[in-house]
Amino acid sequence: MTSVLPTDVTQQSDRVAQSVTYIIGTYPLLTTTFIDREIRAIRARGTSVEVVSLRQPTHELSPEQAGLAKDTTYIRPVKLSALVRHHVRFALRRPIRYASTLLRLAMGRGQSMRDRARTIGHFGLGVHVAGQILDGGTPDRLHAHFIDRAAVVSLVAARLLDVPYSVTAHASDIYVSPVLLNAKIEGADFVVTCTGYNESHLVREFEAADGKVTRIYHGLDLDRYVPGEEHGSPRPTVLAVGQLREKKGFVHLLDASHSLVQAGVDFRCEIIGEGPQRAELERRIDELGLAEQVVLRGALPHDEVIDAYRRASMFVLPSVVGDDGDRDGIPNVILEAMAMELPVVSTTNSGIPEAVEHGETGLLVPPHDVEALAAALERLLVDRSAAHAMGVRGRAAVAARFDAETNIGALYDRFVGAGTTS
Repeated sequence: MTSVLPTDVTQQSDRVAQSVTYIIGTYPLLTTTFIDREIRAIRARGTSVEVVSLRQPTHELSPEQAGLAKDTTYIRPVKLSALVRHHVRFALRRPIRYASTLLRLAMGRGQSMRDRARTIGHFGLGVHVAGQILDGGTPDRLHAHFIDRAAVVSLVAARLLDVPYSVTAHASDIYVSPVLLNAKIEGADFVVTCTGYNESHLVREFEAADGKVTRIYHGLDLDRYVPGEEHGSPRPTVLAVGQLREKKGFVHLLDASHSLVQAGVDFRCEIIGEGPQRAELERRIDELGLAEQVVLRGALPHDEVIDAYRRASMFVLPSVVGDDGDRDGIPNVILEAMAMELPVVSTTNSGIPEAVEHGETGLLVPPHDVEALAAALERLLVDRSAAHAMGVRGRAAVAARFDAETNIGALYDRFVGAGTTS
């Protein structure tokens, strides 16, 4: 195929990275704890990591997040004088690189007029970021988290700064209205993704991905997840954690909860998280008469989420593919729950079967199947001994396959040019 972008940046992939700049859309967030762990671990290995966030978080930050925010450079709001200065600088110093990057991105295939306008805007932001980075000292590598707008900004900045760029692709950034994915992949010297499911999809759908995509699971620091003496209480608690949006399948959890109530099963269900489905879920709780069984606890600091794991009897996340194509990869909350020795009830959606082994560490049901979901929950609510055994095996499975030191070490090896992983 015709190259979307020249490959001169990717030819520098053998450069040893002593400093890396992460570029992220919005940071920190309650849902980016896995990035926090990654940054801390990379720094602990002696590589300098600077964090650039395109937007400032709008939610209230925990003390830990406030510390992360202090070490983050925020791009927006952009000062017009600085934006103009950086564009003039690169247009004069690197006119061919500046113009060719803009032209190739703006003319990339598969974009609507609205997409093209946004791409041009992200090009402009990428030039500004390149100038900001250059003013503070150029790193050895740029790394984008999420192959969305942050990847376009990183690609542009990397080309103007003559440094390699890499990217971690997750879930919604791959499946929901992907724009210029082939160009973003082609411009990177390597792409990391967090599930084998994602890896297969990218290689199958995008020509540039062949040979560039590496599956590296998100790591988990097991020392932070210490289960209590025993789970639950005389009234067992079913815990769910996730954003209140369609792909999490919480509507199906409410319907399954209603079936359990009708069957005379005693339990409590807590859902931790916030999002656009909150009003819909509240209405459904009222319609089904579940006020005594189900509580929406809203978003909580991570330490409080860990406390909730410790009190729970099991974990549930009935993930589905949303109408917009959005889906989970391997939700970090599943790994966290397994580390806390909770049996997991989830679905066969996306990469979840890569973490949860049906009948061994939890139970998996087809997405959208309320009857099967209710049956799986009832099975573990009734057979507490089997549930406990699954939880114990779950922590062992996380230790074996999702250890933070091992998996983040694989990413670090890519950063410093120490080879590839399988």
